[in-house]
Amino acid sequence: MKAHKRGANYKPTTTIALDESLLLAIEDYRFEKRKDNRSAAIADLVTKGLKYVELLEKKKAKIRDAGKVLN
Repeated sequence: MKAHKRGANYKPTTTIALDESLLLAIEDYRFEKRKDNRSAAIADLVTKGLKYVELLEKKKAKIRDAGKVLN
């Protein structure tokens, strides 16, 4: 038996379980933003979410550091 060979543009995959309401929200986002498929929509949302979390952490650190300067 031969193993399936993946192409040069292979990307790792994962499976996730979603509530129906979240899946519908992702589908709405997909069509609003004209994403080619659900995976592209989810990848875009995750990327934006991670950037947002990073921004919040930087803002928290800046506020925390400013408080140290004032004390």
